[in-house]
Amino acid sequence: MDRARAEGHPVRAILRGAAPIGWAADPGIEVVRTDLARNIPPLNGVGAVIHAAARLEGDDAAQMRNTVAPSAALLEQAAQAGTRLVLVGSISVLGTDALAPFDLVDETTPTEPRPEARDAYARAKIAQERDARKISARHGVPLRIVRPGAIFGPGRLWNGHMGLSLGPLTFGPRHAGELPLCWLPHAAQILVLAATRPQTEAVEVIHALDDDRPDRARYLAALGRRGLPLGWRGFDAAAGLLTPLGPRLPGLLRRETLRARLMPLRYANARAHALGFRAEAGFEAAMAAARGAA
Repeated sequence: MDRARAEGHPVRAILRGAAPIGWAADPGIEVVRTDLARNIPPLNGVGAVIHAAARLEGDDAAQMRNTVAPSAALLEQAAQAGTRLVLVGSISVLGTDALAPFDLVDETTPTEPRPEARDAYARAKIAQERDARKISARHGVPLRIVRPGAIFGPGRLWNGHMGLSLGPLTFGPRHAGELPLCWLPHAAQILVLAATRPQTEAVEVIHALDDDRPDRARYLAALGRRGLPLGWRGFDAAAGLLTPLGPRLPGLLRRETLRARLMPLRYANARAHALGFRAEAGFEAAMAAARGAA
């Protein structure tokens, strides 16, 4: 919101909760309060819709009720109005079956071929992308799927790529793989670019990632936390032994989920740069700003 207004774009903000107090003084912000699971407001006259609403937790039924179904309804109404679609996806949709440690992950990396082996959130994000593509094709409106990495900012400093946290200690793999991070101001910059820059292809996928992507040791140091690093292959082997238990296992004990979060990989954000993205801070400066504003 702040990024869009700073660049002079009028904004219609669809919220379920109350808007920040400062928005009331800005005539360029129109606030619409509604629950998308019950009501989709009119979208006529809107140049682009950035759809970011999604439930972070819950089982498949909750994800369908609060993420997948409302998302499809909103995008359908936007497409009927001829509006450009920008879906905030997630790199959690990517599969790791065809990847080896330290491979490069980019927008050509296939999505998870076995969604049933992943958690409900990943399945919901995969379903969102599927529905958005169908709606875009049916109505002939452009679609950009922006897949942020693990977004960090004030009040949101932890992420599932770090491992397990038990009290003051963090148990995670020991390797120099990159964390797929996206500082909140960088995510906002890329989303505004996605909504406003010309588009030549009917559907574009863009990974929203920082230029400066630390490994786990560097991230923990920035947080001032202690870690207990363990070998990556031990994590992977243990998860492999538990594979017969399948979907009864919690998140990180499923091999597909564990590999998606903890496997040592490298990441590319060239498409974000082609869109116009310019990094505003390196990792330590971004983390210091996030912690200072928390």
